[in-house]
Amino acid sequence: MATTKIEVLFGKIAVSCGFVTEEQLAKAVEAQEKAPDGTHLGKCMVDLGFLSDEELMTVLAIQRENRSRLEMSPAVRKMGMTLGRLAIEKGYCTEQQVHECIREQAKLERFNLFFRLGEVMVSRGVLTAEQVHELLQSQNITILGCPACFSKFNVLNYKEPMKISCPKCGHPALEVPASMPALKVDGSIDDGDRKAALANQPKDEAPEVLKGLENDFKPPTRPK
Repeated sequence: MATTKIEVLFGKIAVSCGFVTEEQLAKAVEAQEKAPDGTHLGKCMVDLGFLSDEELMTVLAIQRENRSRLEMSPAVRKMGMTLGRLAIEKGYCTEQQVHECIREQAKLERFNLFFRLGEVMVSRGVLTAEQVHELLQSQNITILGCPACFSKFNVLNYKEPMKISCPKCGHPALEVPASMPALKVDGSIDDGDRKAALANQPKDEAPEVLKGLENDFKPPTRPK
């Protein structure tokens, strides 16, 4: 059975996530050619022991998301550039490594594969997942997860006791995940999204939190 165009993208995602190597991908494609019609490339990878069931579901989820997204938003790109700059300042990587990851990110986009810069840097071994989390936190970004649909989001300036509903399934409260085996998130939640969520909180809680948010977004005063 020949590998379809969609399955070629599946293989590229699996490699980009660091789940399989290029050599393992080639072996899986070869095995698929000898398999009965209808055998998915992912099943061949699982049968060969290259991919776990959990990793298979992760790649399929990323593939579905990427097929529905035409481009990265400017806000997401800006966040990635800031993360790259902070990584250089921290001494975690060099400027050349960041530029290489940006080029890799652009290369993947030509195949309709959209990854955040932090994800690319981890997949290439430039940064660890822990370092990316640290750099996100330095930008006041917290990763929150939905206990109902398991989606994850980058949340800007998150503070307790804010209650933020899930943009995907409507669950009333996102939570800090107990563990973060992967960096993949389903989107970002900014100040406007949070204020809409805070509007549903009890009145005695909302004003104080909103006041803190307003202070967060005041531009710094420069000495004359």
